[in-house]
Amino acid sequence: MIHELLLALSGYPGTIFTWNKRTGLQVSQDLPFLHPSETSVLNRLCKLGSDYIRFTEFIEQHTGHVHQQEHHSIQTNQAGLNGVYLRAFCTGLDSMLQPYRQALLDLEQEFLGDPHLSISHVNYMLDQFQLLFPSVMVVVETIKSQKIHGCQILETVYKHSCGGLPPVRMALEKILAVCHGVMYKQLAAWMLHGLLLDQSEEFYVKQGPSAGGAAANQEEDEEDLGIGGLSGKQLKELQDLRLIEEENMLAPSLQQFSLRAEMLPSYVPIRVAEKILFVGESVQMFENHNHSPSRAGSILKHQEDMFATELHRLKQQPLFSLVDFENLIDGIRSTVAEHLWTLMVEESDLLGQLKIIKDFYLLGRGELYQVFIDHAQHMLKTPPTAVTEHDATGTREGATPPQESSPREVPPTGWAALGLAYKVQWPLHILFTPAVLENTTVVCRTASRNAQLADLCHGWAIAAAPVGTQSPTLDN
Repeated sequence: MIHELLLALSGYPGTIFTWNKRTGLQVSQDLPFLHPSETSVLNRLCKLGSDYIRFTEFIEQHTGHVHQQEHHSIQTNQAGLNGVYLRAFCTGLDSMLQPYRQALLDLEQEFLGDPHLSISHVNYMLDQFQLLFPSVMVVVETIKSQKIHGCQILETVYKHSCGGLPPVRMALEKILAVCHGVMYKQLAAWMLHGLLLDQSEEFYVKQGPSAGGAAANQEEDEEDLGIGGLSGKQLKELQDLRLIEEENMLAPSLQQFSLRAEMLPSYVPIRVAEKILFVGESVQMFENHNHSPSRAGSILKHQEDMFATELHRLKQQPLFSLVDFENLIDGIRSTVAEHLWTLMVEESDLLGQLKIIKDFYLLGRGELYQVFIDHAQHMLKTPPTAVTEHDATGTREGATPPQESSPREVPPTGWAALGLAYKVQWPLHILFTPAVLENTTVVCRTASRNAQLADLCHGWAIAAAPVGTQSPTLDN
């Protein structure tokens, strides 16, 4: 019967030890030669066999690789349970079961050498797994019942590894180290090459805006901007085509990325995650536009191999060290930030571009707008037409009138549709995003309207002044 017991504990039940999907592995009830105390010990051992079978079923469902039996049906992946982190968890779980398999092999060798060894000896040799298996089964059942996905598996395993049972803690730390291997591979691809390898949306960096931006945009849309009765929503509609053109001009470098907060493990602070996000976005932006001879080279200054080696070293550590992890992230970030500073401030003349925005968007050169208002007042006080822009800028050789865009409500005057375009040069699009330029345009519209009103008041004052008096002047 000992051989039947070892087979059952290995996942191969028979007539003496039967398997039931609901109750698990049990001793058959119609065995008259077993004493009740022996039945109790055997059923205690059968609980280990039941956990082992369920572990191997879980591994088979999500990896297809297991040192397991074929006697009971194994279904395909459950809905919602998939991804590389789950496969890594199963790999770590399978390695945790290896000492148990080896213990069964050792018992088999012992019984071949001494057939008189008792069931109590089996119970003694496998007693080390009586605390381990139920605790790990709690983790597996949590993942299955809550459909835990991606980096959330890291958080689940980490929380259960913080208990006071050394065997359980050590086993879960080994499983967590295997799962961290996936995270380090994604970090290497993202931070060193700008590649977001995340087909199943498991990583804590995602493509697209953060979830909290929609409500704020809705409030801004309805705000009255005081520009000829236009609301933010109406103004946005008037600028839609221009913003779309700007975004297409900057694509694919202006792909927006954000953090997926629900996937971030609690032991990785948000400050570190934001540094990871910044580095990956910067590297991707540079890689997508590294086609100019003057910008040849690497944003990481050809230190990719060194950083990859450091990431691999962290991957090999049995325990996650936040200090070592953040120090490496800071080192990569410093290298990227230094290169971006050189590109933006020195090569792209950031300060000069800011002065241009101040002069033209914020009316630093007010005399230019004064002249423009004097010359364009008669054209902009009426509803705009398809050729208003052409008439306002004047006829130039080779210039063609703008074509009519998609149908939309015509603004009441040309002032309401007045806009100012700014062509952003790479890599300044990091700062001057379409959203920033849209807000700057709002300020410009308000300032232009105030200048227009001031000019009208000036004209009225001249008309109302008595003959021979000195006309008032405008203070720029």
